[in-house]
Amino acid sequence: MKNIKIWLLLLAVVFSGGCDKDFDEINTNPNAPENVPLTNVLLSSISQGVRRTHGMSMNATYAGLWAQHYAKIQYIDEDWYEYRPDAFTAHFDALYAGPLADLQSIINKADNPSNMLAAALTMKAYYFSIITDMWGEVPYSQALDVAISVTPVYDAQADIYAGLVRDLKTAADMFGQSDNLGSGDLIYGGDTDKWKKFANSVRARLLNRGKHKNATFATELQTLLSNPANLIASNSENAQMAYADNAVNANPIYSDKYIGGRNDHAVSKTLVDIMSAINDPRLAVYAEKNDAGIYKGQPNGTTEPSPFTSVSQIGAAFRDDPLAPSVLMTYAEVKFIMAEANNSKQDYLDAIAASCAQHGVTADAGFLGVSGAAYDAAPLRALITHKWLALFGDGCEAFTEFRRTGFPSEIVEVPLSNYPGKGVPTRFAYPTSETGNNKANLEAALGRQSVTDGIFSNPMWWTL
Repeated sequence: MKNIKIWLLLLAVVFSGGCDKDFDEINTNPNAPENVPLTNVLLSSISQGVRRTHGMSMNATYAGLWAQHYAKIQYIDEDWYEYRPDAFTAHFDALYAGPLADLQSIINKADNPSNMLAAALTMKAYYFSIITDMWGEVPYSQALDVAISVTPVYDAQADIYAGLVRDLKTAADMFGQSDNLGSGDLIYGGDTDKWKKFANSVRARLLNRGKHKNATFATELQTLLSNPANLIASNSENAQMAYADNAVNANPIYSDKYIGGRNDHAVSKTLVDIMSAINDPRLAVYAEKNDAGIYKGQPNGTTEPSPFTSVSQIGAAFRDDPLAPSVLMTYAEVKFIMAEANNSKQDYLDAIAASCAQHGVTADAGFLGVSGAAYDAAPLRALITHKWLALFGDGCEAFTEFRRTGFPSEIVEVPLSNYPGKGVPTRFAYPTSETGNNKANLEAALGRQSVTDGIFSNPMWWTL
């Protein structure tokens, strides 16, 4: 990407139809339709963004791998933390130039107030939260307006979070207008009551993450949690993007195996060992038995297993179902947030039960008893470990929760690490595209965060 701001403009032209009235006529793309329906732009922003954040590379080859949900069983460089700069560049650039450009186009054009504007604000905050959680300081305040800057500053995470929280509250308060989101709503099919709950739930996620750094976050979180009816309140309200077929519009994990012909990932030994020790009923959903008929995870950062079938593959519910949805946020996560914010063992147990129900299994009395005893012994460790388990399939969130809390503590630096003694990576590496196009701002951000070797730095702002 030449310069992130130029590409944002071009993508906005392509997807939104036409350029800003303040630009000369020569800047208008004669081949782009002038009035693309906003519902089409919303569809593009959701489909592109979720497929990337939940796809095999960003989700399974990096975030979920370093969170040790998955382990690589061939081409295992990333499991040794030997990352590919072009992969991080592609994810960073594509998120800005694709879904964020689309969403900014909607924000610029949608009626105010409108459900369309509220949905765009919600998804913009959702994507930006993942971007800053993965990369730390990133372009935010100047990132989506070339009239402000083509070399945007890198904002502090504290400032980004404050902006996202404000936008999510604005969005939640706005839902309920008369306009229809149309066919572009791939998450809730036009149900704006559920969209409001999603916006509030993402806000709760961010407030909870930053509550110990910002006193107003803690107060706002308590106010938000005091009315749980305004949050995702059942599995039927989970935010997720469905897939339509077993070809072009298939789940990306299914596509990787059946369309791409790849078999690079198994489930991690860390995951299998933790779940096996507590007889977690979700293990049969998350993983397949190996060729010996047992669950056996692949140790992260070790050599390739021989044969591949000697370790447990990713569960059929995730990998063999082309229609399996990508999950953005769940009722279980909301209950975990309540449990952490209110030191509530009951919310913790309810969260575990909700996660099990989400995957079609039952949290029986014995399993809940073991989980409850773990909470009594070490509340935060038990809570985050179970939250990490519930986040299986959402590698970015699992990686963030581990880095925020240090749990599960079983996640440690892998053998044969490319950076021995440095621990588990703390971040994604910045894109190489920025070194040539926004070098001064990038270097300032690198220095403020003490970034070394691309993927190690000072802890993120929200780290406990």
